[in-house]
Formats: sequence, structure tokens, C-alpha cells
Amino acid sequence: MEERTTGRNGSSRKGSFRLGIGVDGKKDHTVVELGSVDTHRLLLSGAERERKQQPLTNSLSSRQMKSLSALCDTILPSVQHFVHTSDESVNKFYQISASMAGTPERLGGMICEKLKHPMTWLLKLVLWVLSTWFGTLILCGMGCVSTQFPFIHSFPDLSLQKRQEIMRSWSLSYLRQLRMFFRTIKLLTLLVFFTQIDESEDNISWKAIGYCGPDPEFKAQLKNHFLDGKSKGGEEDTEDEDAEEVIGPLYKGLVHLNYPRDIAVDALRRFGFPVSVIRRKHKAAAKLSSPSLVIQCDAVVVGSGSGGGVMAGVLAKAGYKVLVLEKGGYSARNNLSLLEGPTMDQMYLNGGMVASDDMGMFILSGSTVGGGSAINWSASIKTPRHVCKEWCEKHGLELFESKLYREALDAVCEKMEVQSEIEDEGFNNAVLRKGCQEMGYPVSTIPRNSPSDHYCGWCCMGCKDGRKKGTQETWLVDLVKSGNGAILPGCEAIKVLHKKKERTDRKVARGVAFEFEYKGTKDICVVESKVTIVACGALCTPSLLKRSGLRNQNIGRHLHLHPVTMAWGYFPDEPASEVWPEAYKKSYEGGIMTAMSSVVAEFEQSGYGAVIQTPSLHPGMFSIVTPWTSGIDIRDRMQKFSRTAHIFALARDKGSGTVDSPKNISYKLAGVDEENLQKGIEKVLRILAAAGAEEIGTHHNEGRTLNVKQVSYHEFEKFVKEESSRPLADLSTPLCSAHQMGSCRMGSNPKQSVVNQTGETWEMEGLYVADTSVFPTALGVNPMVTVQAIAYCTAQSVVQVLRRKRSK
Repeated sequence: MEERTTGRNGSSRKGSFRLGIGVDGKKDHTVVELGSVDTHRLLLSGAERERKQQPLTNSLSSRQMKSLSALCDTILPSVQHFVHTSDESVNKFYQISASMAGTPERLGGMICEKLKHPMTWLLKLVLWVLSTWFGTLILCGMGCVSTQFPFIHSFPDLSLQKRQEIMRSWSLSYLRQLRMFFRTIKLLTLLVFFTQIDESEDNISWKAIGYCGPDPEFKAQLKNHFLDGKSKGGEEDTEDEDAEEVIGPLYKGLVHLNYPRDIAVDALRRFGFPVSVIRRKHKAAAKLSSPSLVIQCDAVVVGSGSGGGVMAGVLAKAGYKVLVLEKGGYSARNNLSLLEGPTMDQMYLNGGMVASDDMGMFILSGSTVGGGSAINWSASIKTPRHVCKEWCEKHGLELFESKLYREALDAVCEKMEVQSEIEDEGFNNAVLRKGCQEMGYPVSTIPRNSPSDHYCGWCCMGCKDGRKKGTQETWLVDLVKSGNGAILPGCEAIKVLHKKKERTDRKVARGVAFEFEYKGTKDICVVESKVTIVACGALCTPSLLKRSGLRNQNIGRHLHLHPVTMAWGYFPDEPASEVWPEAYKKSYEGGIMTAMSSVVAEFEQSGYGAVIQTPSLHPGMFSIVTPWTSGIDIRDRMQKFSRTAHIFALARDKGSGTVDSPKNISYKLAGVDEENLQKGIEKVLRILAAAGAEEIGTHHNEGRTLNVKQVSYHEFEKFVKEESSRPLADLSTPLCSAHQMGSCRMGSNPKQSVVNQTGETWEMEGLYVADTSVFPTALGVNPMVTVQAIAYCTAQSVVQVLRRKRSK
């Protein structure tokens, strides 16, 4: 028998908050007063636990691990023959191998637990095959044959020189599968090695490559706040403001369902949500037909990023009860680590391990409260005029030429405090700006949702002080302060619930079923709502719609990725009297995006060129795009890390792909997109040289470099022409994406689109989509402002619907 009990709305208690302290949701749950110093101490100690990288279970066989260790030590062997220096950290960096650092064991755990890719099984198979002589003969050819018994050796038994020759041959092989295997092993090995941390949150390579680790100002900020908090006494208002400054402004609006059930239910009722608790038989498995909780609200929003956050904030301020479901966790300011590895694990989709099915595209997407806006690079560019015109005229969407859309663009920029001033420009952007000025290329200042003095290179790991205005600092704050909403982190929607409309075949959305971890197992809850908004991103929204029974053929198609390819330039920091950029400037510091060139953008012609911008590359990301030709070469390149500028070309792609889920993405680069990226790289190489780089190069597997100061004009021109004309779709050059769009596109015809211009799906009444998946085409610039503006317009339509439902 099941027992169903319904509770009434509870009254709020000012100044107090129920806080479950057990981070794992299993132990140590406590009720504390919000304003107390103990709250801060407990939260800070919780942050320390979160920062530790938990060991992963490695289920690879001994044969597979033998091959994996050999591969890791081929990429990062112990180098004995190098120029020794007086800096012991540099000497140690060259001498330590991947195995000595414990990288293969960590990587084995990652492959077994975190690598969610359709080819993971093949990776494991190849590891086993390489442990055998016959498998090595097939994959490595005559390189494994010798004149000594046993004549044919397995890969782990080959000499380092032989293994490196084989891996170089894989990187340039005419067999795509071998290039894919090389890329996978190289990417994973370097990423793990340069992001793994010890008990003191340090990495053995960081000092040698000139990297300081987490922002030193942030460490001091947390320490000083905690010390100040001890001496302050208990003035409630002061402590409340103090808590918000460090914990973040959403702490009053979070409900953690992995806390004890009575605490979670009580919190929801105090927010004004009617909750029914269903008691199942002892140890009965959770299922959709008997959820543990049924929560009622006016609107449920799946996702809290730039789309979902805006929807939630607007609807809550309009007076409607809104529940936000977020698959990721909440990384409050004090709970940030600003450590690359842990941050990717906690704040990025699939731990940052997302790639197309052929490994041709490496994809980054946010998965945390605030979504991509919490970890993006601050660029806040309004929808280009030519794009609005195209979407209106070619796709029949009058919205984008309307007064409402112009007002929406202004409203979201005002909310995010977008401005275009810079007090001091970071290393990469200073190089881009100077190079453009020297070459006579157009260069503009990128508007940002952060203040002019926001000189922070760690914003890709969350904003340490809340001055970058993502949705967790803006629209979701409106939700919390309105008293009409709550945010449920760690909850993944599994299905949109619906019923058939009376006297018609059309479906009507009635809520969402979602799952979360409770006491070590999966539990299921249901939200019953008047309207349902799906905003979980262009990679996740399609699979949710398909699981919910939608059959529109456009769902998951027309995926655009804004493909990116980069080039680099090295700027030595000696002699000090001639240094530019200034010696104190490091490649990983400063505002991530402040300068942009449209020299090949074709804004006024086809609208389908490429923009030139700068990335954020901390050691892990830097290493995976850097060419590998040998163990000593990769270390030489990494030692130049802090003074190596990167600039990229980003194409507004005509090519497209399909997405079934983040684990299953296919994408094909169109010929015109490849040409635009090649034009962009040609300009980037010239920009780097004009800015004063000593060395320049691309990321092609051959790893060619050019010392600009020592070559003739003709040698320079030849290098630029050859490097910028290389193919980009053959896995020889890394391609990356941080923008995903179009997989549930908006249109005027259900045969060609998934939603209409109000954001409502053609198939299901009351079901809206409000994320980048609704873009009719690729945008061509950073999408944050555009998706927020579209969501703002969609929210106005939903408000009208809810108003009509309320009046009935």
C-alpha cells in the first residue's frame, strides 16, 4: 500500500534557513541559523571536501593497464637529456614521467567511469589488442619487428624511441581510426597530467611552466572573510549580507533533495509549493508511476542557464510560482575551487569530456546552476543586425525585427550590466589588439557583463566575487528575492508529462518527472505545472523531448557548433627592458575576451565568415590543443605556457550535425566553413607576428614552428600560406566548440522547425523551449545576449498564457 499525504503552504521564518551539511547527502545533516559564524565555517569546510578529486574506480584489466601506462609514458616519458637549469622545478618537470605522477591510474578511472562516448568500447579493445604481439603488428606495422627473440613485440615491450615513432605515425596516418585513437590518448593523458592535484592542491608541473594555480586573490579573499567573520558578532542583517557576499545570492532559494526528506519537503512548503509525499513499501524501487514526491507549481523550468534563468526570473517577478530543475550542482562563490580539473568535473557537462562521435570536435558546455553563463568568457554581444534580418526574412520570424526583440536586447544587457570599458587588457587580448592595429585590420572592444576593472582569467571556472553577471547573479536572484521560486540542483529531468487535450489529438504538457540521488540510489519525483519550459541546452534538450514522446523530425537536427581553430605566438619575457606585453602579464590572466576582429567576418556580405577572438587556456586545455611530436618537445612547449598567446578563428557555420544526446553527437564541417577558418588562421598568424611574437605556429599534428625574427619575408609568407591551407576536417588539427545551437530550431513551419516564434513546441501545447537550441541558424558571435533576449520574449508569451489560465 502507498500512503499519500498532502501538506499546506508553510510560512517563512526570517533570518533562519535549514541547511543540510552532508555534502554527499548521506550523513551529518544539521539545522543551523543562517546568520551564525558556524554556518560560514561549515560551508567552507564543505567547500574543502568538494575540492578534493575523489578517486575513480579503475576496472581496466592488467593487460589494458599495461598498454595504457606504455602509451602515457610515450607521450610523457622521463626525459634525461635536456638543458639542466638552476630551477629544480624545471628539472623535475622534465624528469618525471606520466607513470611516476600516477597519471595512468587516474586515466584508467576516467575511462571506466566518466568517458561517455560511443567509441569508449573501441578504446578499451585497442588497449587490450596492443598488449599482444599480433595486435601490435596489426596496429603498428613493422615498427614492432626486431631481429631478436621474440622478433615481434607487444607495444609495452617496445623501446621508447620505437613507441614515439609509432605514435607520430598514428597522428598523421591515412587511416582515420588511428588518428582518432592518437587524438584520444594524447588528449586524455595530457589533460589528466596537467590538471591532477595533490593533497596541497598543487600539480608537479605548474611552477615549472609558470602557472600559479588558483587565483591567489581568491584564496586571500576566502581566508580574510573567514577571519573577519569570527570577530563580527551576530547582527542578523550584517551577517546576512556577509553570507551573501561569500556564499552567493541564491543560498536562500536552494532546496537540496538529497538532504533528509522532512527538511526538503518543509523547505518546499515554506516556499509556497504544495507537496504530496508518497510512502512506498520498504526498499521498493522508485518508478514514474509511484514518485516519492509530487510538487505543484505554475511553471517548471528545466535548466538554469541563459535561457532557463531568464524564464524563471521573469515569471517569478510576474507573481507565478516557479520551480527550477538543474542537473548540475550549485557552485557558490565560497565553494569554487578555481582549479581546472575539479571545476571541469563539477561545472561542465560530462566533466568536460564531450566530443563528436569521430573525435573531430571537442565540445565544452556548462552544467551547473547558471549554466554556460556561470563559466563563459563574459562576451555580451547583441544579435548582429544581418542575423536578425536573415531570421526574419528567410525564416519567417517577424519577432527578430520587432520592437519587442529590441526591447528584450536592451533589457537583458541592462540586467547583466553590460559595458565596454577596460582598465587593463590581458595578455592575449593585448596581442590581438596590437597585431590588428599594426596590420590595419579592424579591431573592436567586446562588451562584457563584468566591470571595467574585472581583470580575471579564471571566469571559466566560475566568478569568485559575483561581478560577472551570469544568471546566478541576475535573473535567478530575481526568482529568489520574489519569494515565488526555488531552485533544485542535482535533479535531472527524465520526461515531460502530458495528457491529450479534450476533443482533439493535440497533447498538453502537465509537468516533468525528474530523478536525483537520495541515500545512494536514484529517486523519482514529479512536478505538476500549468506550463513547462525546457532549457537544458542544445545538447540535452533534444533527448528530453524525444523521451517525452515528441516526434518532430527536426528535433536533434541542424546542430551548429561555431567551430574554432587556433594559432599561437610565443613572447619571451627577457630581457626585461624590452618586454611586451609587460613581464607581469601571463597568458592565463586578465579579462578573457575584450578584443575582437571582424577582418574575415563578412558581416556586410554573406554573413558567414569568421570572427577572431581569444580563448581562456589553463594548463590542461592548453596542453590538449598543443601539438605533440615527442616527450621532450611537449615539455619545451609547455614550459613556454605563461608567455604563449593564443588567438582563434570562430566560424559561423553552414555545416551542421545531429545530436541524440551529449554521448552521441555527429557533425560535419562544410567546405565553406573550412575555407573561412583557413582565412581566419592566415590572419591570426599575421596578427601574432605583427604584435612581436618570436615564434608562431598552428596546432597541426606536424608541430611546425617558425622563428619570426630569424627568417626572410619569403620564408614567412611560405610558412603562413602552408599552415593556413592545411585541411581541418581530417583530425590532424584540433577543432573546438563552446557554442551549441539550432538542434530544436524556431521557425514558421512545423515541417522545418520544432517551436514557433513564441517558443512553444508545435506538437505539445504548454511546452516551451528557451535555450540556444531554438536558434534558426548559427549566430556567428557569442550567443549569451541572443539566447537571453529570445527567452525574455518567450517569457512574455508564457506570462500571457498563465494570466489566461489564472482568470479561468
